[in-house]
Amino acid sequence: MTTLFARVFRQAKLTFEQANTERFITNLQNLRALVEQLTLADLNLDAGVVSRETFQQTTKAPCTFVDIFENAYFTMSVFILKENYTMPLHDHPRMHGLLRVVSGTIKIQSYSEIDRREEIRDGEELRHVLVNVEQEKMLCADNKDGCAMLTPSERNFHEITAVGGPAAFFDILSPPYNADMPENGKRSCSFYRKLLLPGDGISNDGRKRMVLEKVPTPDHYYCDTEKYVRPEFMSTAGEQ
Repeated sequence: MTTLFARVFRQAKLTFEQANTERFITNLQNLRALVEQLTLADLNLDAGVVSRETFQQTTKAPCTFVDIFENAYFTMSVFILKENYTMPLHDHPRMHGLLRVVSGTIKIQSYSEIDRREEIRDGEELRHVLVNVEQEKMLCADNKDGCAMLTPSERNFHEITAVGGPAAFFDILSPPYNADMPENGKRSCSFYRKLLLPGDGISNDGRKRMVLEKVPTPDHYYCDTEKYVRPEFMSTAGEQ
């Protein structure tokens, strides 16, 4: 464990707690600068959890989830993906998020919401979301690729693939899933499939668009967990 991770934690509290909203943009920029420096060693995670040998076990899930911290304002976690596995397309409703690769390489394809249509038909929720297709990004732990960021209105849908071997990424989300949204109730994670638009979806401004249709959680997506021993600075901070 390093002092860098303690600084990330303190800056996350400063950024996302409601008492500091007037300086949110500045605090978020400072948090991003710190997160961009994180490594697997800073998080005190064994490199073995990202090894090919670990994922060769017959009972191993394609994704490992490490729950690091959560309170009412933000959550921290690590996801470890099997080589060539794609975490399916999902959303982050009205959240801010930072994603930093701490082992291996990932490909991330993001989408930004433009508009949506929702209805209940025969007791089933139907949702279609018009999105702009953002430029695909490759992020690697071995160089200064920085981190990916999503906002309530930009890059708030994405799918993530481990490239060239297993990969692990650390993320911070605020507010957490299950936190209340004033008009819509609890935030929940929904999954989507992509629907192409006529003419390849090229809009007047030259950007590609498509429609995302809400679907049930894909059968191939399931996670096992890795226990995380929290450092003292988190234990004393408490959870709300």
